[in-house]
Amino acid sequence: MHATTRPAEVWPGAGSKAAGPVPMDESLAICIRGLARYYKSPWTLRVTRGLEELDLDVERGKVLGLLGPNGAGKTTTLKLLTGLLKPSRGNAWLLGVPIEEPRSRRSLGFLPEQPYFYDYLTGLEYLELAGGLSGLPDIEANERARHWLSRVGLGDCPRLRLRKYSKGMLQRLGLAAALVHDPEILILDEPMSGLDPFGRRDVRELILEQRLRGVTVLFSSHILPDVESVADRVAILHRGRLVRSVEPRDLRASASRRAVVRCHGAPVLEIPRAWHGRLTRRPGGSDSEFEVGGGLELNSVLEWLLRSGAHVQSVTPQGSGLEEIFLSAIGDESHPPGGDTPRGEGETLRPPSGGSRPERAPAQDDGGAARSEPAARGPAPSSPPDQGRRVA
Repeated sequence: MHATTRPAEVWPGAGSKAAGPVPMDESLAICIRGLARYYKSPWTLRVTRGLEELDLDVERGKVLGLLGPNGAGKTTTLKLLTGLLKPSRGNAWLLGVPIEEPRSRRSLGFLPEQPYFYDYLTGLEYLELAGGLSGLPDIEANERARHWLSRVGLGDCPRLRLRKYSKGMLQRLGLAAALVHDPEILILDEPMSGLDPFGRRDVRELILEQRLRGVTVLFSSHILPDVESVADRVAILHRGRLVRSVEPRDLRASASRRAVVRCHGAPVLEIPRAWHGRLTRRPGGSDSEFEVGGGLELNSVLEWLLRSGAHVQSVTPQGSGLEEIFLSAIGDESHPPGGDTPRGEGETLRPPSGGSRPERAPAQDDGGAARSEPAARGPAPSSPPDQGRRVA
């Protein structure tokens, strides 16, 4: 593995350049350095910070999960990488190509949070369209469309019009459209939204399947167990900033979770002095409940209870390792002022007094972003959809 450097670059007319050269590692599929996005209201002149100086790397063939409360900057980050938004400052590369160049999206598959579909098309026709827009020949587009329609569980209704699809079916179709051209990078914004437990399981399996194929996956989600089960690494955003990067070793270290042991009846037991503060007895109705925490070995507690003559009924884990890390990272702070707004995520700031000013945001997110995420169904749009193909 060899590392090279290239000069820092920014979008024309954007904010100040990042200082110094930016390291480019050949093992990285996604490289982000100092990426920021600000929005300026044309009426109040207030500046909203959607993303603040983000530094993030994703290695080739790995799965990175983006976590954060509403308004944390997850969708803004994904839109910047896919070219739907222009950064106010900073740099990012996909497979070594700067994101301001359209060719950076040739090997990219993207599923937005609220994809739009031509509801007069059938599922097969829509996937053929997505494949054709991604540069596939007609015959190959048809073959791959049939394959992916079946793979996401929609193969039994290839001629059904999209206006008759349920929300979960549309979500599955959008995921198939993002994969129809075999991308090297897959970016998914809330891919499990609106899916039933079976659909969520299928999406998890698809993500793991793509990882085995060497595809790099970057996805956002609010469902912590799903993120924990598929992600190689987790990045936690809050108020537009990266507050924690969770490695697998962090999850293993937090594996000593709290657990509640429920025993039949109310046996008279004296908790050993060495366990005080780590093993507590709490009311459980006609039964007894013991809460195990503080790194205390659960097996030792169970052996002690059985030796003492207690009848153990159940052992219930409390919370998860990722959940505890997530809550600890964001603290007890509430959601950012204003929550989710059409033009950004994060804190509202006063305009800076000098130097480069954040670029002015139009009434909608640079046009393209606003068009990319209207309602899931409605009248046919006047421009091609952005999901399921490379975003040019």
